[in-house]
Amino acid sequence: MACASRVLIVGGGIAGMTLATALQRSGIGAEIVEINPTWSVMGIGIAVQGATLRALRTIGVLDRCVASGFPYSRLIACDVNGNITGTVTLPSLLGPGYPECVGIMRPILHDILHDALQASGALVRLGVTLTSLKQTSSAVDVEFTDGTRGTYDLVVGADGVHSKVREMVFGAHIQPEFMEQAVWRAMVERPPEVHGRYFYFGPRHKAGFNPVSQTEMYIFLIQNIPDNPRIPERRLPAVMRDLLSDFGGIMAQVREQVVDPKRLVYRPFGSLLVPPPWFRGRVVLVGDAAHTCTPHMASGAGIAIEDVIVLTESLCSEGPLSSALERFMARRYERCRMVVESSYQMAVWEKTPNTPGADPVGVLARANAALAAPI
Repeated sequence: MACASRVLIVGGGIAGMTLATALQRSGIGAEIVEINPTWSVMGIGIAVQGATLRALRTIGVLDRCVASGFPYSRLIACDVNGNITGTVTLPSLLGPGYPECVGIMRPILHDILHDALQASGALVRLGVTLTSLKQTSSAVDVEFTDGTRGTYDLVVGADGVHSKVREMVFGAHIQPEFMEQAVWRAMVERPPEVHGRYFYFGPRHKAGFNPVSQTEMYIFLIQNIPDNPRIPERRLPAVMRDLLSDFGGIMAQVREQVVDPKRLVYRPFGSLLVPPPWFRGRVVLVGDAAHTCTPHMASGAGIAIEDVIVLTESLCSEGPLSSALERFMARRYERCRMVVESSYQMAVWEKTPNTPGADPVGVLARANAALAAPI
């Protein structure tokens, strides 16, 4: 018998939708509250790597993800002029007929997860979040912004890097460290010779591109920004083109396509690893609320999806809820720590070019090999 029968999930992003679907499919009632009334999706594209595809298979969306994106198997490192300096072959985790990685548009992934969520029968309330929660030994009593109340066996904070659940239960002092960097992403046409994820290492910044369909890819660029400036939206394309002017090769061919601010996302980022355990009583954190990665490994969403699959498996086991949450932590902490710390290390190297012993390609290869292990 499951140790929880009614679960509240705060946050309707990738982690929240996957968790609700997985719980419902396992016979555990799930309810999502999402503060965004339109449930709009921010972002351009995303790399869904083998370990993440493996986790998504458990909720029945693997084939649709593969069919809706661009499959590839290699990470290619280049110098500033586009000359290849190293290649990482991603591990094959899904068997014959399945790719090692899929690039996909975030709105498309959102739609796939939304359809699975809807089919599961989970309750979703938009434009609503919690205002307070009170724990007892047997339940969590929650008040919501629309004036309603509810009682749950477990509350899951899947509400992102600026998690309200984390602040309410763990304290406002736990905040991500601003990394003095920002990531730029812009949609462009995919040249026919691009069949993998490319990284260009330049004198000022790192850039690259990731294919997301047969016709499109997105350019990404990691910029060092110690003062986190505000940039008017209309100026974003010109600023990004200027930052990309360091690079030759394919990057020089495609950067002039960066012209539409509506097809460009600019976002400063931070890093956070909440000390274990990620639960207090009957409240637990998952995804960015517990471990916020810099984008260097393209694994933040992936380990969030893994979190909720493991949490579902733990909740389906017999015994007290506390034991289930301890099993969740035992399976998740070291794996997530590895991703956060590897991403952090690459961020530090990019802020200090020519660091002796810097080996970003080696870190990527070792981290991806570790992620190939079962979750």
